[in-house]
Parts: sequence; structure tokens; C-alpha cells
Amino acid sequence: MGYLVATDLDGTLLRGDFTVSERTRRALRDATDAGIEVVYATGRPPRWLPEVYEATGHRPITICANGALTLRGDEVLDVVAIPAPVVQQLYDLLSAYDVEFVFHAEEWNGHVLKVLAGAPDLGQEDADSLLERVRSTVGHLVEPTHSATGRLLIEMGPVGITKANAVEKVREQFFPGYTRIAVGDMPNDLALLEWADIAVTVETGHPWLKTLTERVLPGPDDDGLAILLEDLMGGTFGVT
Repeated sequence: MGYLVATDLDGTLLRGDFTVSERTRRALRDATDAGIEVVYATGRPPRWLPEVYEATGHRPITICANGALTLRGDEVLDVVAIPAPVVQQLYDLLSAYDVEFVFHAEEWNGHVLKVLAGAPDLGQEDADSLLERVRSTVGHLVEPTHSATGRLLIEMGPVGITKANAVEKVREQFFPGYTRIAVGDMPNDLALLEWADIAVTVETGHPWLKTLTERVLPGPDDDGLAILLEDLMGGTFGVT
């Protein structure tokens, strides 16, 4: 029986400048050597991954675009796209809002992995309420969430697809029976945290996630994920 640690990247593993400390790089390397499986589960599209692998020194199975694409190296393990007619329907429905959205479709090899709807005239404090409005309008067509800080950006992936069900497919295929640990910091991590046997967030994350998790780690500037991995390797996780 082992541990499968599914970690978000931005705001959880990566610092604000998209780097990690040498302590975190070492913890990722040592955890892998100790048989702890660390996979990345991110909202990032695949075009942003090379810099992550270089920064962390770790290239694990990676769930991209909030679950729409799963990669193992250059191998595609799973991909789920938003159909083109649905994309157009999203634009039509959300353009009727009293919000000036700026849309972008994140495509990969002919697949639309997610649609982004930015609202430059609104502040980040409006993100949760706008997300609920978007869910009520297009939640039957896509899976809306948000994760950006400093700007309001609603992310919409294929309906029913989350980081959680993507990571569960990986666990079933490669790591059956492993204890599921999830680490995240924003609403796009909610399903992943609910899926986990042990849910963990960070001090710098979205406030209400702290009420849903077993442990709150320091943020990435203070090596929170490294602390978790070190505790798992040392057998002290959960010891008070």
C-alpha cells in the first residue's frame, strides 16, 4: 500500500514567480525514490508544462486543463474535448450577460480543452458570485470553475470532467489501492479535495477550502508541499 499525492501547481506547488525551492525539488525527488507517487493536477494547458518540469525537476503523470487531458511524458493517456457547437453555445449564452466577457478557447491538437471567459471590468472579489451565475446558465453544457488570482477568469471544461475523475482513472490504472492525498488551493481543486482520502490545502489558498480539509500547509513560498512529502517519508504525517 502506498501514497498517491495529486497536487495542484500554481499557488500550491509553484511560487508566484513559477519557481520552487531546492528543498521542494529535493522532496519531489526523494519521495519518488521512496515509492510515493506524485502526480500534477493543474488547470494549465499542456503548452505551459515544460517550464514546470524544468522548475521542479519532476515530470510525472500530469492532468492538464482541469482534467480534460492526461499525459505521461509525451503519451496521451486520456483526452476529452468540448464539442465545437457547445463552444458557440457558450459564447451566445454568456454574451447575453450584463458582463463584458473576453473569450478564449484553449485548443490542443484540434481539441478544445477548455473555454476561458475573462471579465476585466470586475474584480477578483466578484469571482465566486459570477461563477455561480455562470454555473446556473451553462452548467449543463460545461464544467465551470475558477482558479486565477489577481484577475477574474471563469474556466469551463467538458461537462462532468474534473481533476478528480481524471486522477481517479490514473489511480485505477497504475496505482490501485494507494491512499489518495490531494493538495490544492482554489475552487478548481474542490472536486479533487472531495475525492481524496486525505485532503490538504495551503494557508495562501481560497479561504473556504480550509474548512474542508484535514490539514493546512504553509504556502509554496514556505515549502508546504515539501513539508507534506517529508512527513510522509518520515512517517510523521498526521502526528501531533
